[in-house]
Amino acid sequence: MPDDQEFPPDLDVLIRTGISDPIAIGLAQTLLEEAEIPFFAMDRNTAARQESGNFIGWWNVRVPRDREAEARELLRSVEDAR
Repeated sequence: MPDDQEFPPDLDVLIRTGISDPIAIGLAQTLLEEAEIPFFAMDRNTAARQESGNFIGWWNVRVPRDREAEARELLRSVEDAR
């Protein structure tokens, strides 16, 4: 999703990942887009990550509850590929 897009209210499940590498983040984002899973990436701003305690830069996303299992599977495949 573009950076300037507002947080849609139907994205109600937060998935915390162990993904912090920019290339892996790009792959995860592409996989979610190709699967047509709507998502909102959290903590894109460095200062916001530090404020929330996410100083390592893990990639967290919000997805709709009805697509949670599929999104988790895709994100897990990226984490396991490291």
